[in-house]
Amino acid sequence: MAIKTVLNLIMFALALGAIGGLGLAAVNASRGKRVRSGILIAAVAVISLIIVAPLNAGLVLVQPSEVGVVFRQTSQGEAALLTPLSTGMRWVVPFIDQVTIYPISQQTVEMAGGEVIGYSNVTSAGSVEGPAVRAITSDGQEIFLNVTVIFRIDPAQVNQVHRTWQTRYEMDFIVPLTRSEVRNAVVNYGAEQLWGGGDPESAGGGRAFLEQQIIDAMTPQLETQGFILTDVLIRDISFSQAFMDAIENRQVAEQEAQRAVYLVQQQEQEAERARVEAQGLADARVTQAEGEAQATLLQAQAEAEALRLINEQLSQNPGLIQWRYIDQLGDNVRIIVVPSNSPFLFDLQALLEQAGATGGPSIESETTP
Repeated sequence: MAIKTVLNLIMFALALGAIGGLGLAAVNASRGKRVRSGILIAAVAVISLIIVAPLNAGLVLVQPSEVGVVFRQTSQGEAALLTPLSTGMRWVVPFIDQVTIYPISQQTVEMAGGEVIGYSNVTSAGSVEGPAVRAITSDGQEIFLNVTVIFRIDPAQVNQVHRTWQTRYEMDFIVPLTRSEVRNAVVNYGAEQLWGGGDPESAGGGRAFLEQQIIDAMTPQLETQGFILTDVLIRDISFSQAFMDAIENRQVAEQEAQRAVYLVQQQEQEAERARVEAQGLADARVTQAEGEAQATLLQAQAEAEALRLINEQLSQNPGLIQWRYIDQLGDNVRIIVVPSNSPFLFDLQALLEQAGATGGPSIESETTP
């Protein structure tokens, strides 16, 4: 670019020199002086301008992200397109070769909101029928897709692009092809499959698979025309209001069904908890009853054993009960009054002797009539 700028400045200076020389010659002629110096200056400037102008016209600067298509106007057929110009400062035959610069960097075209919006290196833009890409799903739902296509020109096939499409390739080829293949792919999916991303066999899946299907369909067609497809992105899918209402109603119904299931499960859990508590209470009562029965049985066995031992001791020592009775009396007991008409169970004489022998309390007996 600097060389072109320098050459342009030189050409401007030479043009001023030619004009100045002619002016000087005219002034000298009006004063009757010699005009040779002015004419010489003008001639040198013109000759230099004739040399520099074609040189400047034949120089072409090709940026790193560009390639130049050279069309030689004096040739015909395939020979009219020369080898494309690569990056750098190049020189072509001035006024015979025409150079068209094409970008070989990534280009982006968006189809959204009823327009085709181009970004880097876009050469054309215009209106497209309908908001975004209108398509019909397999279940008859109308949807609108915002689609972004990322592609670039194949440098090796830039002459073919120039021959077939020139700079109209976006609006005349990329956009129509994308819209057609999107519609062809969408017809294989139901609306619910495009609702989210994932497995196309399941509801709520399929957007990623849809993108890949479009890419697979567009790639060979773009390659035959000299383009390399990088990616196709479906940024948004708009559904009809009726479909949105149906999805919302279904979600509400599903939530209500889940709530009903939850309530049933909660009631079942409460019933199970009550059953477990009742079972535990019954088991506790049974255990308590068994324990009480076992305690009663053990107590009865103990009492029976005690009676057996007592009977055994009494059979061996009949006076034991009389002694136990006397032993339990207080120390201050001196007189026992026994009615004369009641049976007397004690051997009083033996008790008196036993009490005297053991140093127990003295006992006096008196029989009342």
